[in-house]
Amino acid sequence: MSKRPLLDPTALKKLRDERSALGGVEAFPYGEELSSVMVAPAFTCEPGRSVKAVVREMSERGVSSVVVVNSKGEPVGIFTEGDALKRIVASDNPGAAVSAVSEVMTPNPVTLSMGDTIYSALSVLTKTGVKHLPIVDEGKAAGMVTIRQLLKLRHPEPTALISSIHESESPADLKAVLARMPELAAAKLGMGIAASDVSAMLSMINRDVHERAFELSIEKVGKPPVEVCLFLTGSHGRTENLLVTDQDHGMIIAGDHNEHEAYFMDLARTFSETLLEIGYAWCPGYIMSANPTWRKSLGEWKVQLDYWFERQISGLARYVTVFFDAEPIWGATRLFDELDDYARGLLGKHHEVLRVLHEEEGRHKVPTGFMGRFITEKDGEHKGELNVKRSGLIFVVEAIRILSLMRGIRETSTLKRIAALVEGGFIHPDDGEYFEAAYKSLIHFALTSEVEKSLAGEKPDTFIDPGALSAREKELLRHAYKAVSALQDLVASEFGELVI
Repeated sequence: MSKRPLLDPTALKKLRDERSALGGVEAFPYGEELSSVMVAPAFTCEPGRSVKAVVREMSERGVSSVVVVNSKGEPVGIFTEGDALKRIVASDNPGAAVSAVSEVMTPNPVTLSMGDTIYSALSVLTKTGVKHLPIVDEGKAAGMVTIRQLLKLRHPEPTALISSIHESESPADLKAVLARMPELAAAKLGMGIAASDVSAMLSMINRDVHERAFELSIEKVGKPPVEVCLFLTGSHGRTENLLVTDQDHGMIIAGDHNEHEAYFMDLARTFSETLLEIGYAWCPGYIMSANPTWRKSLGEWKVQLDYWFERQISGLARYVTVFFDAEPIWGATRLFDELDDYARGLLGKHHEVLRVLHEEEGRHKVPTGFMGRFITEKDGEHKGELNVKRSGLIFVVEAIRILSLMRGIRETSTLKRIAALVEGGFIHPDDGEYFEAAYKSLIHFALTSEVEKSLAGEKPDTFIDPGALSAREKELLRHAYKAVSALQDLVASEFGELVI
């Protein structure tokens, strides 16, 4: 990494100042990782310890639960103050207090990982009804999060919406949830919450809706005959949804061959039709599990990836970007993890694929001309406007994705990819902040445009009229595009040094 930033520090300061003047700098906690809010270390005990001793130590520590772990430190149960009241104090068994905690604990507790988000914890706690959630690190108990603790955070209101998702019994119920999104987004933006954080919130809500829609589809067609993993991709996989999103999903089915094609075809079709009824349009590129290309057994997926990489097929850039932006949301995530490892192994052997991605990304030019003048649509419905998503925001996503894949970074979120690039020493911290500020500025314009048009009863889109912006907003947009151009130059310079 260069000891000095590649980019002009003055430009970074101007972009930072312009964004601060517009607001949107308040932290929004739902996308924050649990590692930053959990109580650690977790209070643990072995299964054979007496209940009396455990309750005494819980009282001394001032905690309301203990994670029961095996010899490897892996959670096998949980014992809470509620369990003590129900199973000991109110029990007719006089020996309960001196019995082993394994006899009164709740076995196989629900857990999350340190890298999961606060929203994920709220969603799980709301869905399951449990009040204590052990947090694990590489399978071992690392900390604890409670519903009481999470509700003390500054913005607890989406919990009611989470409940309504999990309680939904039909696509119509989920459609009603989606109908509340514009007002929810508008309220958050109006509070000064950064658009990137609002986008993360919308993405997490959309994931819950997709998960419930998949469950409703299974209720309709029957339980899967073998393990399956549903994954989302595109902005869903990156947790970067704007207000309007279409369908982007696929399935990985256990085994070398899909021996239950009729069932999974029916499930995929039902799922896509359910999503359509809820309000998610068909993917224009048909990147949906209803398409056999995106619905395969694990073995067939590997064969398909081999073919994509070896043959350098038409559309390779699109397929690769779709795949590496994916995240599993339902089912056997081990299937996804194995396929992801396999795909990244192929990428390591086929560096030329990165150049294919770069050539695709390199065709895109930011819409600014001489003296920073904005280049807008020349005719048509959006004459005099520019699409801030398609002519800026996506460029940041693409360029950061390429740099991340080059460096073996597994994050899918653009902001997390930038952070990982900085942490790994691949880009200077000032450059990282510059690109992050540009991304956040562009998503501010894109999401604000969609929300304002939606609330006005218009079709939401990410076209904006630069002439209608304030002088400060115009300056912010110019600086953001300048950062995008610098990022594209950085990617080009990386490929100038890459030996294929």
